[in-house]
Amino acid sequence: MAIFDFSEPDPQQPDPAQPDPDQTGNQPAGGGSRFPLKTALAFAVLVAALALGHYSVDRGKGLDPGIFAEAFRLRWPRPPAPPIPKPAAKQRDGKLSQISPVFTDDANSLDPFFAALWKLEQGRVEPGKDGVITILHYGDSPTTADLITGDVRAQLQSRFGDAGRGYTLIAKPWAWYGHRGVEITDHGWKARTGVGLMREGVYGLGGAVFEGQPGAWSKFRLTRSDQTSVVIEYLAKPGGGAFAVEADDRRMVERTTAAETQAVGWVRVELPAGTKIVSIRPTSGSVTLFGADFRRGTSGLLYDSLGLNGATTTVLARVMQPVVWKQELDRASPSLIVINYGSNESSFGAFVHKQYAAELRLAITRVRVAAPGVPILVMSPMDRGARSGLNEIETMSTIPEIVAIQRQAAAETHCAFFDTYAAMGGEGTMARWYTASPRLVTADFLHPTPQGASIVAGLFIEQMELGYNRWKMRHGIGLPPANPANPIQASASKAVTPSRPAQKQTGKKARKQ
Repeated sequence: MAIFDFSEPDPQQPDPAQPDPDQTGNQPAGGGSRFPLKTALAFAVLVAALALGHYSVDRGKGLDPGIFAEAFRLRWPRPPAPPIPKPAAKQRDGKLSQISPVFTDDANSLDPFFAALWKLEQGRVEPGKDGVITILHYGDSPTTADLITGDVRAQLQSRFGDAGRGYTLIAKPWAWYGHRGVEITDHGWKARTGVGLMREGVYGLGGAVFEGQPGAWSKFRLTRSDQTSVVIEYLAKPGGGAFAVEADDRRMVERTTAAETQAVGWVRVELPAGTKIVSIRPTSGSVTLFGADFRRGTSGLLYDSLGLNGATTTVLARVMQPVVWKQELDRASPSLIVINYGSNESSFGAFVHKQYAAELRLAITRVRVAAPGVPILVMSPMDRGARSGLNEIETMSTIPEIVAIQRQAAAETHCAFFDTYAAMGGEGTMARWYTASPRLVTADFLHPTPQGASIVAGLFIEQMELGYNRWKMRHGIGLPPANPANPIQASASKAVTPSRPAQKQTGKKARKQ
């Protein structure tokens, strides 16, 4: 297939369907070929003028290759996206219908989670137990930077109580790793993560491990709210060294990691009121640390952002060593586990077509073995854009396919499912978000800006509220009047449709502005 598609012939060129006016077979005068040199030079001058004109208008963007696409009308084929199955909205056996078109839980798998929320909301804490609800959110790069999850945490904690900043990695495997409310600086650690591996390994709750000797250190500057304690997760093993935990340069505890057999260990450190900086330092030998879990009081909600850059579903399906991971999940005692992958898988079409469904089911099975009885919510990836030609942005065809696979797998394995892709607007969303003002997605058409992340978090919270209200109605619990001042209260009777924030352009494609 020709790459350059000229819809109309150049009137100065001979029509290939007509006989050559020079029937002698001789070369044109001068001994050259019949190549239209003058026409080609004129065309080149035109393209160069367009390029220089564009550059002079917008030097900040530099030379936009889109002008060449306009000149040559560059195209290549794109396979159509598979249809997304629509869930039925009928009532069955007297039960309430689905929560919304973008949030399904036909098996009512979230009932234990909603029941725990209700107890927390009513202040009904069992004697001798912390009144803390923990949500573990496993995901990829947006989660790594605590985008979306940071907003979800803030909104849920404003409703159900702030139980702390939650779990953070001991150090930053990447410069952009972050956790809202905790500023991390570190030095001297050797970091390993489970990304890209196809074999089991010993990792912390967040899928990363850090090895260090005296001279290594990590400092956590606490912002926004005081934390009353921190739990340090480490690997106990034969020959392990020791580490110290300090609060504002005051040593609070020193713990050895030496043990007869390998196992996960924890030490809880109470923090003096007003502590601003928590430091961790190896004091002897070599230590293997995983994470620091910051707590605030004994009641409220924790939302742990457990993201790894470049992560895929394989991290949960094949990498986390089952015995160690179960120990970690037993200590975390989650009330809900969110599985939020798919963006990175979308780059590998053959894998999506042939293996992704089985990989996701394996991940769900492994989670259930490690955390029996804990509800699982499969959260789809956001839209992901890619350039079509040189100056148009279209949804990658693998994204709706991944979403459809996730929806079906969640239904068949009795998990809840949130369709982030449809909720934020479906096909073409990243094109619209990139041309919005302010922009809601970065130039890679994958990672949301803080404004875009806030929109996704709001959509997720809205749907969780609808599910929570549905659970209340099923159990005969009256709903409180809607409070417009509460950012996470939504009317249970409101029709829910995919959200499309106001944009400059709509539709499947959008041109770069």
